[in-house]
Formats: sequence, C-alpha cells, structure tokens
Amino acid sequence: MAKRPTLYAPRGEGGRHATWLELFFDLVFVLAIAELTRYLHDHLTVGGFLGFLFLFVPVWGTWMGYTYYADLFDVDGPAYRVAMLAAMLLSIALAVSVHGALDGGSSGFVAAYVALRLLLVGLYAWAWRHAREVSPLCARYVAGFSVGALVWGVSLLVPEPARYGLWVLGIILVEIATPFFAQLTVLEELPFQISHLPERLGLFTLIVLGESIVVTGLGVAGTQWAVGSVVVAALGFAAVGSLWWLYFDRVDESAVERAYTGGVRELLIGFAWAYGHLFVYAGLAAIAVGIELAIGEATDAALGGGTRAALCGGVALYLLAITTVQPLSPPPLPKSALAARLVVAAFALALALAGIALPPPVLVGLLALALAGLTAFEVAYARQSSGTSGTIAPRRRAGKVS
Repeated sequence: MAKRPTLYAPRGEGGRHATWLELFFDLVFVLAIAELTRYLHDHLTVGGFLGFLFLFVPVWGTWMGYTYYADLFDVDGPAYRVAMLAAMLLSIALAVSVHGALDGGSSGFVAAYVALRLLLVGLYAWAWRHAREVSPLCARYVAGFSVGALVWGVSLLVPEPARYGLWVLGIILVEIATPFFAQLTVLEELPFQISHLPERLGLFTLIVLGESIVVTGLGVAGTQWAVGSVVVAALGFAAVGSLWWLYFDRVDESAVERAYTGGVRELLIGFAWAYGHLFVYAGLAAIAVGIELAIGEATDAALGGGTRAALCGGVALYLLAITTVQPLSPPPLPKSALAARLVVAAFALALALAGIALPPPVLVGLLALALAGLTAFEVAYARQSSGTSGTIAPRRRAGKVS
C-alpha cells in the first residue's frame, strides 16, 4: 500500500534535515536560477530588472510551495516520489521558458506553472483526505491554489501585455494571499510540529550563490586566463565569500522557531522573514550577472553602467535585504552592525553611480575590500558578545510559513 501523508512527527532529539529527495528537487532550480540570471544579463535596464523580479516570484514560489508541503508532511513513499519527479520535469519546463516569458513567448511559461500548481493542489487534496488534523488547512490550500491556477490559465486567452496583469492577480492569490489566510484562519487549530524551513531557505541561498561560482569559472575560461580578468574574478569571488559569511554566520534555527511560535504577530513575522528572502536571492543573482560582465570587461577603461548597476546595486540590495530579514529572528542585529551594513550598502551604490572613473579591478577590489571589512567587523563583534547563548526553541505550529 502506498504511504499516505501524515503530519511530520519529530523522531528522537535531533532536528530535521533535508531529505535526499528534497536535495534532488533543488537541482532543478540550479537551472532556473541560471535562466533567470541569463534574462537579467540580456535586459540590463530598470525595466529588465523589474521583469527579472516579476519572473523570480513564480519560480521561487514554485520551489517554496513544494518545500513547504515537504516540511509539513512525512510522505516519502513511491507515489510521492513519482509526483515530485513529475514536478521536477515541469520545473525544468518552467525554467527553460523564463527567457521568453516577457518577450512574446509566455504560453509555455504559463502552461508549466499551471501544471505545477495543479499537481500541488492534488498533493494537498491527498493530504486533506488522510491527514485529518490539518484537513482545514489543506482545504484552504486546495481552494486558493485552484483559483490561482485558474487565473493563470485564463491569462492564455488574453493577449500580451494585458496577460501580465492576470499574472499579478494570480501571484497575489497564489504566493501571498492563500498561504497567509489559510494559516491565519486555522491558527489556533493546528498541532505543534518541527520545521526545517530555515535549513531549506539556506540551501536555496547556496543555490543562488552557486551561480556566482559558475560564472566566475566560465568567465575566466572564456577570456583565456587574461591577467585582468583573473584579478577581477578573484576579487569577485572574495566578495561572494563575504556575502556567504554574512548570511550563514547569522542563521539561528532555534531563534527562527521561536519567531514562528505564537499568534498573529508571530505569523506576520514568519511570513516577512520567509518572503524577505526573495530580495536576498534577487540581490545575489544580480551580483552573479555583475561578476560575469565585469570579468569580460576587465581590460576596459571602466565597467559599463549596466555592469556596475548589477554588481554594486546587487550588493546594496543584498545587504539591505539581510539586514531586514535577520533581525526578525532573535538575537537582534546590533546597532553597530546595522550602521556598518548601511554604510557599505551606500558605498556600493556610490560605486555604481560614480565608478565610471575607476578601472574594473580597482572598482571590484574596493567592493570586495568593503565587504571583507564588514565581515571582519561582524566576526569581531560576535566574538566579543559570545558570552551569551540562546535557549532551546519551542516547537512551532504546523502551518506558520509557506
């Protein structure tokens, strides 16, 4: 008999971790991030960046939807594995449709997205039937995601660019309204349950960071190891290393668990924390594009305006995003660290605007130096404050964030 969905129950004293199936599922989104960065690479304008963000939402929302389902239910049986393999295949179709989604080729993107949502609706309907303790939550997901998928499907009957207005409505219904109101309306009825969403979001952060690694290696190889390009690549990698450090040095899973426990206020905090990661990822993706272009322009007199905007603007967006997200889970961000991050973000924006007077290695070097200095400052502060320690987190309710 096929294994049926049951609410995840913690086993033993250890915390939860991603399954092999979840890690396999993540591999598809390596391709999706690559396609999104390629879109931004080819559309380095304000409108192009807005389009990049617009497409990022349904792509990341797809990953988040299936990730939350896996966070909620213990159902790693043959039927579920087949469903996830189907979701992976559809996610590949979604990823390869990104580049033309806003350039006259949106039908494939819509079809893949609708199919992914309907598959997720089927999974929630399956859980509604068997996991009775969360059936009210599942019913709300089935209803909301079905309406959202219908709106996206109807958009195929509307010509571009009016079609995109229905996408906005569908995104609001699917990615924002459904999870929030589904959980808000059954907030007091949900059983307690352990989450591994902080780990999963951290793994997605690594996926997006990995794009910078890919473009660094390919960029240098494409320039036949020109000295200037190697220098810019090394400095870009140093900058990315600092970005990794700033995020993962402040991942406190027990603190995030506390943020998800409680009433409406904690629910709002949980959603702000989870959805705030969208801007973390957008900043990192823009940085990857900036590094790739900077390597190719390393021997020019200065970096182009689009390159500076992607690289330096991406750094500023990333710093502002993590500075907004991280204080939502205790311990709070110290005022000195907050001020230092804002200074470095402002410096990055200044380089984007005035960096035309600087040779590429100098500009990238200044950016890497500022990030390394910020990282060193935060590490030193953390060592000074290491006398305090957190407490064991309480378990959260089953439906806090999706």
